Amino acid sequence: MSGEAGPFVNTRSNEHPPCGHCCLFALGKNWSEDIVRYLTKSPENQAAGDNFKTRLSASLTPELLCLLLYRISHYLHVKRWQRLAVVVSRLNLFLHKVSITPESCIGPGCRLSHPAGVTFQGRAGRGLTLYSLAVCCAREGFGDGPAERGPRLGDRVTVGAHAVLMGPINVGDDSKIPFSVVLDQDSPPGALVFSRCLRLIERPVVAPKATRQT
Repeated sequence: MSGEAGPFVNTRSNEHPPCGHCCLFALGKNWSEDIVRYLTKSPENQAAGDNFKTRLSASLTPELLCLLLYRISHYLHVKRWQRLAVVVSRLNLFLHKVSITPESCIGPGCRLSHPAGVTFQGRAGRGLTLYSLAVCCAREGFGDGPAERGPRLGDRVTVGAHAVLMGPINVGDDSKIPFSVVLDQDSPPGALVFSRCLRLIERPVVAPKATRQT
């Protein structure tokens, strides 16, 4: 399949996030959004609120520590400190069993629910969700080559446990790939992919009703 952008993807999602990944401020900002996303994952987290104590507690969880290590490795890659980037990436694999290549570009507000076994080589927009043992990778030679060989995901994409996305495919905004689905072709925005042969449910987006002014 060609790696060219298909008609289903917001092209802005295929670019690096507008804050960039080339400075420590951007690294901290992106990780801060990861923490905020974690703090809104359940009613219990929301009830605890967003404060220094809850942020500190959240930042020590495996989910957020592995995201921090990924963001550091990607920052080092962008700064062209390639060997150090690889060292940090392998440390992430050793400590958390998470394999995200330094070349991969993931937008802020990411969630790795039960991160063990997650494998990622590609690009993703804001609000990505990856469940345990989710795989996004090139068709062959994982980790060998640029991120463009892997999937390009839009904003708010969810990849379920044991799901596999292979090759330079385009997955549109708000798509959901459930448990154990294998996807190797483009998916339109808002789709629910529920079989290996890419049968899709396109979920209509309902605009909020305008409030009446008195």
